[in-house]
Amino acid sequence: MTEVKVPTPPQATEADGDDYRLEQQIGFLLRRAHQYASDVFQARMGARNLTPQQFSVLVTLLKNRELAQTKLGEIAAMDPATVLGVVQRLAQRGLVAVRTDPADGRRRLVQLTRDGHEMAGELVAIGPVISRETLAGLSPEDQRDLLRLLDSLGQKG
Repeated sequence: MTEVKVPTPPQATEADGDDYRLEQQIGFLLRRAHQYASDVFQARMGARNLTPQQFSVLVTLLKNRELAQTKLGEIAAMDPATVLGVVQRLAQRGLVAVRTDPADGRRRLVQLTRDGHEMAGELVAIGPVISRETLAGLSPEDQRDLLRLLDSLGQKG
C-alpha cells in the first residue's frame, strides 16, 4: 500500500485574513447597496416586469428618439452584448422597434414603439420616486455626497 503524503498548509500570516474585514471592502459595500436599490426598484416596478437595464434603455430612447444600438449602449452604460440582449427582450415585448440603418447596413437603429413611448413616460415619473426611496435613510448632504462620489467613481471606468 502506498502512503499518500498530504501537504502541510502554510502557517497563517496577517495576509491570511486576520485583519481583513469583508464588510469594509468597496465591492462588498457596493453589492449590498446595489441589492437594496434593486429591491426598491422592483417594488416600484410592480407588474411592469422591467429590469434596471430595460428601464435605462426605455428612458434613454425617450430622450433621444432613435439611436444606433452601439450609441444607446454607450449612453446607458452597457457593453454591446448586454444592450443587444436588452433590446431583443424589449422588442419581443413590443416596446422598441429595430431597423437596419439605410446608410450603413451593419448598424441597427432602435426607437420606441407607441407602447414603449407610453411606458417610458410613466418611468420618467417613477424614477425620482425610486431614487428618493433608495436614499431616504441619508441626510440631504449625504445624498449629494454619495451621488457625487459614485459619479466620480463611475467616470474612472
